[in-house]
Amino acid sequence: MRAIDAVETALTKFGAPVYVRRAIVHNAHVVRDLEAKGAIFVQELDEVPDGAIVILSAHGSARAVKTRGQVRNLRIADAICPLVAKVHHEVENWYNSGRHILLIGHIGHPEIVGTLGQVPQGAISVISTCDDLEALELPSNTAVAYAVQTTFSVRDAAGLIAAIHTRFADVAGPRSSDICYATTNRQEALASFASECDLVLVIGDPTSSNARRLVEVARDAGCAQAMLVQDAATLPEEAILRAANTIGITAAASTPDHAVKDVCDRLEAWGYAIETRAGRGEQVRFRPVALAGLDAAQFPVEFDQRISQVRNDVEQEINRAIGRDEGRNHQLADAMRYAAMGGGKRFRSSLVVAVSELVGGAYQHAIRVAAAIECVHAQSLVHDDLPCMDDDDLRRGKLALHRKFDEATAILAGDALLALAFEILAGKDTHPSADVRANLVLALAQALGQDGLAGGQMMDLYPPQNPTKEDVFQCEARKTGALIRFAVEGGAMLGNSSGADRATLKRFAENLGLVFQIRDDMLDERGDAAVLGKAVGKDAVSGRRSVTSLLGFQGAQEQARKLENACHDALEDFGSKASSLRDLTRFAVSRVH
Repeated sequence: MRAIDAVETALTKFGAPVYVRRAIVHNAHVVRDLEAKGAIFVQELDEVPDGAIVILSAHGSARAVKTRGQVRNLRIADAICPLVAKVHHEVENWYNSGRHILLIGHIGHPEIVGTLGQVPQGAISVISTCDDLEALELPSNTAVAYAVQTTFSVRDAAGLIAAIHTRFADVAGPRSSDICYATTNRQEALASFASECDLVLVIGDPTSSNARRLVEVARDAGCAQAMLVQDAATLPEEAILRAANTIGITAAASTPDHAVKDVCDRLEAWGYAIETRAGRGEQVRFRPVALAGLDAAQFPVEFDQRISQVRNDVEQEINRAIGRDEGRNHQLADAMRYAAMGGGKRFRSSLVVAVSELVGGAYQHAIRVAAAIECVHAQSLVHDDLPCMDDDDLRRGKLALHRKFDEATAILAGDALLALAFEILAGKDTHPSADVRANLVLALAQALGQDGLAGGQMMDLYPPQNPTKEDVFQCEARKTGALIRFAVEGGAMLGNSSGADRATLKRFAENLGLVFQIRDDMLDERGDAAVLGKAVGKDAVSGRRSVTSLLGFQGAQEQARKLENACHDALEDFGSKASSLRDLTRFAVSRVH
C-alpha cells in the first residue's frame, strides 16, 4: 500500500487536488476512496494543469512520461513499486549491454507498457506463451535476456524461462525472481488448499492481473469452481454459495483489508465458520515514496545518462591532457587521440566514479583518475593489437592504431599514453593531498607491472605446457583484473573509507575483474564481430587456454554467475549507496560488446 500512502501523504501535506496518472493500483475501491479525499485520476499528463502535483502509479511509467512532466514543470513523485523499478533497471542494463530483451508478460498491461518505455522501440519482445516465443524471428545465437511482469503466473513464467534457455545459447536473467513476493506467496498458498474447496473466491478487482492469476491458480490446483469478486456486494447468489460445503478465500495484493473483512462477515452471517490458514510470512518492507520532488521539480540523473556524462567528461579530460602545443609532434598527438578517444564503454571510468561517490570523493577528482586509467587501457590495447602480440587489424570497429598509422608510431603513442597517465595522477588537480597522489601513482604502477597487467600478458603469451584452471584464472585476474582493481582502489582513495570498507571493495574488485574477463572469453567464442568491432574466435585459433576452453561455454556462464553473486554479496553492507556498483556488475556479466 506504499503508493496509496504516497497519495494520502501528498493530500495531507499539500492539500487537494493531487493528480494521479492512471489507477494508482488496480482496485476500484482504492480509487474511489482517494477521489473522495481530493485525488484526481487522469490518463495522461496533458490533462494536468502546469505546475500541479502528480503522483505516478505503482505500475511504472515510461521515460517519456517523466520527460513531458519535466517540460511542463509538473511537481512529480514516482510511486513505482520497487519490484517494478527492479525490472526497469534490469531492462536498461541489458539493453545497454547489447542484449535483446524478452519480456514475459501480458501485452497492454500498464506494467508492460511502462517497461517497454524504458528503452528504444524494438529492443524488447513481449511474450506470454511458448507460441509467442517460437514466433520470434531471432536467430538462436542472439544474445538475449529475460524479465518477467511482477504479477505473472509463477508456473507459466517458469515454463517460458525454460523454453528460452532451450532456444537460445546465451541467456541472461535476473539474479532473483522478478515476480512480486506477494503474488508468489498468494499463488503458493492458494495452490496448497484449493483442491480441498468446492468454491474459491478471489477478492480483487477485475483489472488486477494478480487477481486474475489467482483464479487460474485455483482452477489449475483442482478446484472445480473459482470466481473473482470485488467485495461483499458482488458475491454470487446465496444459493450458489450454500451449494459449496467448503469455500476458499484469498485476495489480490492490492485488495483493501475492509473488502476482505466484509466478505468474511457476510459468509459468517450465512453460517460459515471462518478458518485461517497460515501462509509464508512476509518480512519485506520498502521505504515510503520520496515526496521531495513535490516541493520543486527535481529528477535524479538516470544511470545510463550518468554513464554518458562520465564518458564525455573523461574524454574531455584526456583531450585536454594530450593538448595541442605547437612544439610537439602532431602525428604523435593525433595517434594518441585516435587510440584514447571516441570509443569504448568507459566501464573502468564509471567504476572509479561510482566508488568515489560511495566513499564521499569529489567527482572532478574521480574524472582525473578515470582519465589516467583510460590512457593506460588505450596503451594496453594498442600494444595488444601489434603483430608481435595478438596481431589484430580492428579495434572498436575501426583500424587498429598500427594499421591507421604504422607500428613505430603505435609503439611510441602507447608509451606516451602510459607516461600521460602518471602525469595526470601526479598533477595537483587530481587531489589536494600529495600523499593521495603518491599512493595513486604507486598503486597504478603495481597494477601494470610484473604482478599485474604485464605479468598477465606474459602468462597469456607464454602459458605452461598444460595450464591448470588455477593458471588460467591467475592469468585473467592479472591481465584484465589489474586495471579494474585499480579503478576500485583508486576511487576508494579519493574519499573517506575505513580499512574494513577497502578490504570489502578489494574483494568486490577481484571478483568483478575476473567475471569481466570471463565474459570476454565467452564473447570471443560466441560473440558477433560486427557488434564487438574486432575479430572473434582468436583464442581457439591460437590454441590459448581460456575459461571457456577449460569449462565449456555453459560452465563459464555458471562461473560468471557465481562471481556476480560474490560481487553483490560484497556490496551488501553498503546498502542502497552501492546501487551504481551493482548496475555495473550486471553490465559486466551481461554485455555483448
